[in-house]
Amino acid sequence: MRGRLFHKERPWLVFALIFALVLLRFCYYGFTYYPQLDDYIQLHNQSAYYSAKAVILDMGLLSSRPLASVMDYFFWSHFWSFLMAAVALISAMYAASACLFRRVWGEYFGTGYLFLVVYALLPLGMEGTYWISASNRVVPSLFFVALAMYLFQKWCRTGKVRWLPLYFITQLISFCFYEQGLVLSVTGVLLVGIIEFFRGNHKKSLFSLLTFVNAGIYFAFTGYFSTSTGQLGSRLKLTLPWQEGWDKVFFSAAGQTGESFLIGGYKTLFRGFRRGIMCIVENFNILWVLVLIALCAVLFLFARRFTTERPTGEAALPRAWALLVGFLMALAPVTLFFVLSNPSVALRNTVFSFCGIALFLDAVWSMLLTKCSARGVVTGAVCAACAVVFSVAAVSELHDYRATTQSDQRAARAITSAVVGDEGTIAVLNLEPNYLSEQNFLYHEHIHGATESTWALAGLLSCAADDPYFPAATPVPMGGRYTGSLTEFGALLWYDARTGTVQSVMAVPAEEGTYEIQTAGGTILAIAQEENGAGSLMPAGS
Repeated sequence: MRGRLFHKERPWLVFALIFALVLLRFCYYGFTYYPQLDDYIQLHNQSAYYSAKAVILDMGLLSSRPLASVMDYFFWSHFWSFLMAAVALISAMYAASACLFRRVWGEYFGTGYLFLVVYALLPLGMEGTYWISASNRVVPSLFFVALAMYLFQKWCRTGKVRWLPLYFITQLISFCFYEQGLVLSVTGVLLVGIIEFFRGNHKKSLFSLLTFVNAGIYFAFTGYFSTSTGQLGSRLKLTLPWQEGWDKVFFSAAGQTGESFLIGGYKTLFRGFRRGIMCIVENFNILWVLVLIALCAVLFLFARRFTTERPTGEAALPRAWALLVGFLMALAPVTLFFVLSNPSVALRNTVFSFCGIALFLDAVWSMLLTKCSARGVVTGAVCAACAVVFSVAAVSELHDYRATTQSDQRAARAITSAVVGDEGTIAVLNLEPNYLSEQNFLYHEHIHGATESTWALAGLLSCAADDPYFPAATPVPMGGRYTGSLTEFGALLWYDARTGTVQSVMAVPAEEGTYEIQTAGGTILAIAQEENGAGSLMPAGS
């Protein structure tokens, strides 16, 4: 049986292995998903409280990422009662994209298992592959990008007409989940077309130019809905290099790109691994550890056995070419931020570059081991070791997602229990953005509590109370600033994170621009200082 299993690489077994490794990262604390920020709104509130027309058309959501919004309402919301099933489906799509990308590049460069490990398991990608409000956009886009490239390559190789419309439709779908998917898809198909052109498939490779037809269809569709709904399409508002203010866009995008990829990559890996070890020691899950060891052992065997397989003869291309292709595939999705008027490079955005990063690193590794007689064993050991390190680092990220969800829902239970009438607008004092004592990388929306902003808190409280008309609540953290005056709110609540309770408080004038936050018994909990239409909350006695 073992001889038959390892006689030939079987794509379905490789997919099953990568899928298991991807999903395992999210299961350390059980087969449970921990909702974050937008999840309460996009996966529950919109479909539970509003019509499809009100959400999709009236809000102008077809003007950007149209399929993402439609899928939220009609598909992903049905998973609300068991969101881990959605995570499993997204993980399967991500594993499939890894295998498809590898298959495409493997035809030219003999791309190996290190590609799969880096692409699928790099801890920097946790935000874009776990958090559903992000992953249900990022991962489907990547899946259809990879599938479109694979189908186009099949057309170039076989000339069978059926592959051409399948490629065309699939690529158009890949555009409709995320803007970076559009850029990556265009780049990937054009690179495959260029390679096939120089390999002699001149006429068939020219059909890669259909990618611009798809882009035209996409922008015509989203532009129509942007105009008809009065939306400005702010996500794609551009500032081009010859326009005023582009220098600010460039430096902002460059700084964020370096911070997200370099600092974020370093901290989620090295600090994440250290903290992941601590999380495992504190809450040891022997089943998870045993499954990880077993999967990494299989990964070692696969990589050892099949590392030496690569294209030969006319099919082979110099591995150095893979460096250039990898660089372009990594760079292309990021270039979009250098022309967006308000660039925001979040950690989820880095996932679109993983195909290029993984291809580049796999090519470097292959070049280093060209003359190594034990390259299969060495590669297998490195792949297995990387998979272990990446998976352990992911545990710390999952730990933080879990703790944030628990803090959010604890606060939500307390607030919804305390609001019994129509108090109007509410200020919740002493409610912090998150309650993590340590985090791998505090950056943009990476593992932030729903208690950090008015819109996120509104989504959380409406979901917790099962009431779309739950009073609007503004979080006011200690040391944080707020607009307006506390006297303008219909009710003031004080949240105690230690006990998970809420009590009503009063803003009692002390001197000009200063209020004492007092309980009904007269205990002073904090001081609010206000001037020029804004205020800040300070500890009592400060």
